[in-house]
Amino acid sequence: MSSWICPSCSNMLLLSNKVWACSNGHSYDVAKEGYVNLLLVQNKNSKQPGDNKKMVNGRRAFLEQGFYQPLADSISKIFNQHLATVTEHGEVNFFDAGCGEGYYMSQVSQLCNQDKVKIEFSGLDISKFAVQKAAKKYPENHFAVASTFQLPLANNSQDAVLQIFAPSSEREVHRVLKSSGIWITVNPAAHHLFEFKQALYDKPTEHKVAQVIPDGFVLAQQLNVSFVIQLTEPQQRENLLMMTPYYWSATAEKKQNLVDNLQQFTTDFDICVYLKG
Repeated sequence: MSSWICPSCSNMLLLSNKVWACSNGHSYDVAKEGYVNLLLVQNKNSKQPGDNKKMVNGRRAFLEQGFYQPLADSISKIFNQHLATVTEHGEVNFFDAGCGEGYYMSQVSQLCNQDKVKIEFSGLDISKFAVQKAAKKYPENHFAVASTFQLPLANNSQDAVLQIFAPSSEREVHRVLKSSGIWITVNPAAHHLFEFKQALYDKPTEHKVAQVIPDGFVLAQQLNVSFVIQLTEPQQRENLLMMTPYYWSATAEKKQNLVDNLQQFTTDFDICVYLKG
């Protein structure tokens, strides 16, 4: 992986003896799990930003049971379509901005066509717990602790950026994408987990999907992926709940009632593919 840049001075980082270092003498050790921490202390909004260990464990348990497999398949198909347009030889860079514990990137790497070119997969998350888990399970990929608003990546270095339910800076995504690159975003559509809202709120409303195209981009493709999942075990329902903002906003009583009683859930994802304008 040659496109990490120094979060202090933006110079290129080079790896030697498990230390990433730049020409200005800034250095960052590789952790025992294999990731690098590029989140500067002054850029942390709390002692341990991002998902905590319980939430990360719940997310991995939920996703690895395959409940969101149709979403992973759709993302992989989009990336495969983009790979078919790549004519230059050499390396293709796929980046996951807000990678969590690495599930989606792993799915894409397993499902994409790697016969034509070598593909380097990398990702970051602001949660140290998530990145630790990702790096330990997927040592063939590259991970960093960092913010999606300050991507530690070289200009024009990425062929594809994936962003699932994660905030980011559209200016930063534009900066790191190659001129021929794609930005894949996944956000909740109108009916996503509407059963949660019905269980938690007196007057549930549909989620409003923003239709604003980010500055500097053109919309190349938009699709909806929706399916129903059955969660027969309370732990599965709690794991899903921990993946949502409702985990923080609802009362303990309502959350417990949801975990105890609901079994069927509607998923509804809005997927957009953007090109540099």
